[in-house]
Amino acid sequence: MQLIRRSLHIKLMMSAMLVIAIIMAFSVYILYLGHTEEQAQKASTRMQENLSKLFSSKQPDPHAITDLASITPDAIDPNLDTLICRSDGELSWSSLHMPEVITIKGTICQDLMKYLGGLDQDYFFKLHTIKNGESYFIYSLRFLRNHGDGPTTYYVVMVDSAKRYQAQTREYLYQCIRQALLAYCLLGALLLLTSFWSLSSLRTMARQINEIRAGQRESLSSDYERELLPLTESVNQLLENERQQTLRYQHALNDLAHSLKTRLALIQITAQEFKLGHPVHDNINEQITTMDQIIQYQLRRAVTGRKRLASKGTEPVPLIEKLLASLAKVYRHKKLQTHFQFDDDVFFHGEQGDLMEMMGNLLDNACKFAISEVRVQVRRKGSGLLILVEDDGPGIAPGKSEQIFQRGVRADSSPGQGIGLAVVTEIVHSYGGDIRVDESPLGGARFQLTVP
Repeated sequence: MQLIRRSLHIKLMMSAMLVIAIIMAFSVYILYLGHTEEQAQKASTRMQENLSKLFSSKQPDPHAITDLASITPDAIDPNLDTLICRSDGELSWSSLHMPEVITIKGTICQDLMKYLGGLDQDYFFKLHTIKNGESYFIYSLRFLRNHGDGPTTYYVVMVDSAKRYQAQTREYLYQCIRQALLAYCLLGALLLLTSFWSLSSLRTMARQINEIRAGQRESLSSDYERELLPLTESVNQLLENERQQTLRYQHALNDLAHSLKTRLALIQITAQEFKLGHPVHDNINEQITTMDQIIQYQLRRAVTGRKRLASKGTEPVPLIEKLLASLAKVYRHKKLQTHFQFDDDVFFHGEQGDLMEMMGNLLDNACKFAISEVRVQVRRKGSGLLILVEDDGPGIAPGKSEQIFQRGVRADSSPGQGIGLAVVTEIVHSYGGDIRVDESPLGGARFQLTVP
């Protein structure tokens, strides 16, 4: 069902094939009814011809006879059970061959008169099914004979088994069904080809959108059907608005970066003038360089997007060691014990700035909330990485284990904007990874990052 809901081609095929199936079923039913009516008409015509033979056969003068026993049976259809009954239920003449009719010969006229006498019809024809399931065509004609003492009403009744006709109609039905199924399959194949051709514009649009995402084109072409032109024009307008907005962001960020770089340069010059000594001077230069790298990284990330950055990957161990050393100086008043464990040949297949942003936020949170110990592990997981950051702090409340990854949500009441973990989550998800938090064996929180 998921595949059906997500495929326009399958939806079109199934809806069209359903409509065709309904139309074909209705057509087969109409043809079957028409053929059944045709077969019944043939049976009626056959009985009428037999009736003509019956009355044209050699017989005495009507005013002189007392019964109809002298009608010659050879003059009628031998395959039809024919009998002449008086209106009082007496059998006047018969030519029977079906065993089931011969068996009830003595009472058949009485049974027929109970039914035919109440109809008050000169002509009657019907397909009748008896209790045992057998069906028969019944034909009746009422006529009068005058034998000198007044007119007498007679009924000519012909009975024919419907087995042969039903077999023909069933065979015709099966033939229609076979032909309909064959036509249905041919129409399905033709519909598959035509729908594939009809949806070619949507496939072209999808391909062009992928080219836009890859930076190979700027907008969708205008060579589409008029039904799709409003959509393509809206997408192109949206892309143009996005480019203009990105350009405004770029200008604003360039201005911000220029202002920050100028202030950093002034700080560096001021530190040199105060002659703070080589250790302090080197530390300030290192932090200024790191800040400059962060500014450049955030600038590139905001403008171009993470997937457009060309990256050859980075070694995570030296970067994490450098971050731990910097945070140890920031939180030296807490005298934290840091433990760093890692597998050999671990490698991060991504941008160095992304790894620094993720680990910087996680390690800063761990050092901020830790009481005395922080533990970091970098393990290989297939071709990717598993990174664990643990502390022995108060941990995360169970109700906030999912909320803390949302932008603007904080796990504590300390000042800040609550965007650090949201940024980490965005970066991890951009690489197709996963981040989660649970309770650490140390007693605090444990963040698990899985990055392909």
